[in-house]
Amino acid sequence: MIEWTFSLATGIIVLTLTIWYLVRYLLIHDVVYIQGRPRHSWKSSKLLDRGCYCSVCEILLVSTGRFCDNCGISSHPECIKSAEKQFKCKEKHSKDDRPSKHKWTRGNLPLNCTCSVCGVDMDSSHGPGLHGFRIDAVRRRGVAKLLLKGVKPAPWSTWKPLIVIANIKSGSSRADDILSLFRGVLNPLQVTEMSRAGCSTMDCSHSPKPCRVLIAGGDGTIGWVLNTLFSMAVDPFPEICILPLGTGNDLSRVLNWGAEAPDSIDPIDFLRQIQSAEVTKLDRWLLEIAGTTSRIPLKRPLRRNVSMYNYFSIGVDAQVTLNFHRARESQFYMLSSRLINKILYLCFGTHQVVQPDCVGLEKVIELWLDDKKIDLPELQSVVFLNIDSWGAGVKLWEMGRDDDSTARSSFCDGIIEVLGIVSSFHIAQLQVGLNKPIRLGQAHSARLRISRACPVQVDGEPWVQTPCEISIQCTGQATVLKRK
Repeated sequence: MIEWTFSLATGIIVLTLTIWYLVRYLLIHDVVYIQGRPRHSWKSSKLLDRGCYCSVCEILLVSTGRFCDNCGISSHPECIKSAEKQFKCKEKHSKDDRPSKHKWTRGNLPLNCTCSVCGVDMDSSHGPGLHGFRIDAVRRRGVAKLLLKGVKPAPWSTWKPLIVIANIKSGSSRADDILSLFRGVLNPLQVTEMSRAGCSTMDCSHSPKPCRVLIAGGDGTIGWVLNTLFSMAVDPFPEICILPLGTGNDLSRVLNWGAEAPDSIDPIDFLRQIQSAEVTKLDRWLLEIAGTTSRIPLKRPLRRNVSMYNYFSIGVDAQVTLNFHRARESQFYMLSSRLINKILYLCFGTHQVVQPDCVGLEKVIELWLDDKKIDLPELQSVVFLNIDSWGAGVKLWEMGRDDDSTARSSFCDGIIEVLGIVSSFHIAQLQVGLNKPIRLGQAHSARLRISRACPVQVDGEPWVQTPCEISIQCTGQATVLKRK
């Protein structure tokens, strides 16, 4: 009855919020139908959060306007055919090395802009409500099919190529909007959607300078991109920066990119923040999992390697995350939202308080830190931290500090912090700062033996782990950008 009650309550909440988000999605992401092959990428002007004027008739757009997220021109629906004939969009690539020419598109620049030639402030003298002209010049490098084979450096010393990767399945469902914003100021080939093209198509290994990769997504998306870059053996390794779109965004919090993306994003200002960010290192930990398959009648040795950048845990917090992921993969989970995700986490966390699944975890696992066996107290979860942010911003290691404790944590020192959690209710207390976790120690390496199937998670990606032995070692570092 308890499980049915929680399932029913969760279903009602998810259904209500899904209908609300679906209506909102249809109002903003309306489809534009035009005859022939469109030259522009038309989106609803509601995504701009500011007033715009039609580049054809120069009349203010009210509620049904469109804009091209590549070149920035705006149009009424009835003016789209004329806009397709009058205005060219950005050229994404060229077959020769001819220099790129400027194309000037009328108006809709932000207020208080200055002319790039004479430096005089723009005004509305060029037409009613149209503030100057927008330059559509872009660096056209690469070939068709969205495959970048090489990058030629620009003639200034501080230039580094930038690639933007967004995951449309991340918690806030804002990836499409963010992709549109960055396509307007970059070459569209620099901006890709992970679920369609995948970052493996963005080959930046031939760049003479380190590429910068902006990842718009959650912790799982960041880990996926980092693992792909390591598997590609990119040298020099790209500098990674984050636009947080996930539910927890723990790595983004540590690197000062925020707990979530702001409601209104100025892509130019964000690119300036990337340019001034501090280059630092992030430890990469490798989990070597050695066990046997549970298939009957034969059991075969099973080995698996998993990379970890934020944290690895076993027990009740992984069980809550696993239940959430199963719910998100359900056919009834139509639209993703940070609010829906947090409500689901709350429901599954409360379920573990009423009916816990990980009681007596200390009896089925054995822990060694730097080859020293640790005597475990009664607990329901063990957490291995690379960064001091867990569970959407909880600083476990700092919270577990005693008055005389001087041990500090760092994500680039090759040392991992290990803590214990007593219960799901203990997690709720940690979220609001009413309790402390159990410090189990720090180590350069760790080993964990599991004697029965248990839920585990790495950087928010959960699964059920069969009996095995897990060895945890630091195997290098990734290059990341920390916002000042």
